[in-house]
Amino acid sequence: MAAPKQSGGRDDCWSEESTAVLIEAWGERYLRSNRGNLRQNDWNEVADAVNSAGITRRKTDVQCKNRIDTIKKKYKVEKVKSPPSTWRFFERLDFLIGNVTSSAVQVSVAENASPNPNPNPNPNHNHNRSPNLKSSLNSSESTQSDEDGEAVEMVEEREIETAVKELARAVVKFGEVYERIENWKQEKFMELEKQKMELAKELELQRMNMFVDAQIQLERLKRSNKRSASTGKKL
Repeated sequence: MAAPKQSGGRDDCWSEESTAVLIEAWGERYLRSNRGNLRQNDWNEVADAVNSAGITRRKTDVQCKNRIDTIKKKYKVEKVKSPPSTWRFFERLDFLIGNVTSSAVQVSVAENASPNPNPNPNPNHNHNRSPNLKSSLNSSESTQSDEDGEAVEMVEEREIETAVKELARAVVKFGEVYERIENWKQEKFMELEKQKMELAKELELQRMNMFVDAQIQLERLKRSNKRSASTGKKL
C-alpha cells in the first residue's frame, strides 16, 4: 500500500539525494520552458520524478515548489559570499538561474541599441540615449543587489528565529528537569524526616519500656527485701 501524502512544508525531510533529483527534474522543465514559470502539470511531473527515485518519503507538488523556493534563496545567499561557494548544488543553480538577471539586462541593452525606425536627424540623439542605457543597467544591478540583500536578511531572520525557538525549548526543558530534581529532593527529604521521626518514636518507646521494666524490678526487689526482713523478725 502506498504511503500517505504528507502536508506541504519547506524543509520537511529533504535529503541531499532527494534534493539532487528534485533540482534535475525541475531544471529540465525549467530550461524547456525557456526559464519561465512551470505549469501545474510540470510540477506534477517533478513530484512524480522525485517519488519514482524511491529515496525519500512521498512528496507533493506543493512540497516540491516550496523546496525549490528554499533552494533559490540558499543560492542567492551563497552567491553573495566572498569566497567561492562550496555548496554542493551551487554550480547547477548558477547554471540554471545565475544568468537570468544578466540575460534580462542584455535584452534591455539590445532593445535600447536597436535602430530607430524613425531616425532623428538630431546628431546628439545617440549621445542622449547612452544615459538611458546606463540608467537601465544601474537599475537592474540595484534590483539584483536588493534581492540578494533581502534573501540574506530572510535567511538571517530565519536562523535567528530558529535559534530563539531552540533556546526557548532548552530553557523549558531545563526548567522541567530542575523541577523534577527539586521534587525528588523534596520527596527524599520528607522520607528521611519520616524515618527520623519513626526512629525517634521507637527509641523513646524502648526507653520508656526499659524505664517501666526497671521500676517493676525495683518494686519487686523492695517487696522481696520487706518479706526477708519480716521473716527474720519472726524467727
